[in-house]
Amino acid sequence: MRELRPGVWELTVNVGRHRDGTPRRAYRTVRAEGEREASQELAAMVSEVGGGDQVAGSDLRSLTTDEAIERFLIEHLHDEKGRADSTLTGYRSLHQCWFAPEIGRQRVNRIDTATIDRLFGKMRAAGLSRSRLNQAKSLYQPFFRWAKRRGIITRDPIVGFELPISRYVSKERIPPEVEELGILLQEAVELVPDVAPVLALGAVTGMRRGELVAVRRSRIQWDRSLLTVDSAIGDSKQVKGTKTRKERSFHLDADTMDMLRRHCEQMDSLAVLAGIVPDPDPFLFSRELDASEPMSPDYVTKQVAVLKGHLGIEDKLPETVEREQAALAMFRQPAEPRRPGRTGPSPKGGTSYAEIASHFGRSERWAMLAVRAAIRREEAKKRFGGQLNFDGSILALRKFTSSELLDAGFNLSMVAQRQGHGPAVLTKHYAKSRPSADREAAEHLGRVVHGRTVGGQGGQGGRAG
Repeated sequence: MRELRPGVWELTVNVGRHRDGTPRRAYRTVRAEGEREASQELAAMVSEVGGGDQVAGSDLRSLTTDEAIERFLIEHLHDEKGRADSTLTGYRSLHQCWFAPEIGRQRVNRIDTATIDRLFGKMRAAGLSRSRLNQAKSLYQPFFRWAKRRGIITRDPIVGFELPISRYVSKERIPPEVEELGILLQEAVELVPDVAPVLALGAVTGMRRGELVAVRRSRIQWDRSLLTVDSAIGDSKQVKGTKTRKERSFHLDADTMDMLRRHCEQMDSLAVLAGIVPDPDPFLFSRELDASEPMSPDYVTKQVAVLKGHLGIEDKLPETVEREQAALAMFRQPAEPRRPGRTGPSPKGGTSYAEIASHFGRSERWAMLAVRAAIRREEAKKRFGGQLNFDGSILALRKFTSSELLDAGFNLSMVAQRQGHGPAVLTKHYAKSRPSADREAAEHLGRVVHGRTVGGQGGQGGRAG
């Protein structure tokens, strides 16, 4: 313990030796008003750094944050804790986007509390949601605890950390109404026929994307119309357990069973025509003729994106839609009159993609895609008699199922069992109020408050106005 300058002390604690035999010391600079206060800080430091249960060699002490994060994800979360690949992918993407540019190449033991506060502050300033901030905290809190247990660091910089308040205002994407779901599935048959049965099964079961593509035909009891869900396909296309690690079974309706039978017969016919013997236990949905491999979850998502673009319901910010509409308006400006005596084809538009790109400071490809997206929205509005506005994702099908069943009065526990979640999670994340249910609630309250009958006539002694 030595005083560097008035009020500033350097503390040193011997904590054994590294595996390579070199002395292991921990250093800290603190502010203290006198030797007595510095001694108290030293005692606290001895208690803190003495808790490490592993002594690190020089190779671990010199790890950069990028290197340590990768070890943490693979060795600890994946190998020791069994976390899903999708979880690791999300954490890795988060680190690379928000933390690696500033601290990725720094040694882990150089990261301090002020750096952590600054990085989370940048996320808040960028308008990220509280759930996104929580995801970052869920990565770095256990990461630094792991690093301390391994002896990579002696002081945890995130101890006592509190999340900043997010400025993000979420916009709830409502699941489709029954009529909108009909449009979605009908257009899927025409536009993306290979995933249309996947979407239909998702709508009647509420299964997750990975569970839908993991179903094998042997998991369907055709005589009982019973489907068993016991596996899922991860992002790396490997078969794994369900999210809750539980098997569940539920019944299917007659129309859905007929659809699945027709789908299987069509798959078998294609295999016969190609002279291929089907797999002994084929997947229900597959792009292989023998159905030996499941359809990729990412492929389903990409096809759904095509469908959403066709319907004009892509997930885009309002300012993005405005820029695309402005790009289309520029593209449609009248062409300049042809100069006298000039030959060649007539101009197709008043503004080229290159000029549009230059105006917005983007690429020509962006300009082309922006114009096409705006045209698709116009065409969708004409086809369907108005602007469609609903969530067309696979997750929305899951929300549709739970909302439809609960609105119809089915038991909460039964709905949760079909979805593969507990009732609390179901009501918080998957049961969403739709405009139709809200209108019914308004009518019911109006009848109660104003004393109206079902036919709209006032009851005896109407209660209000």
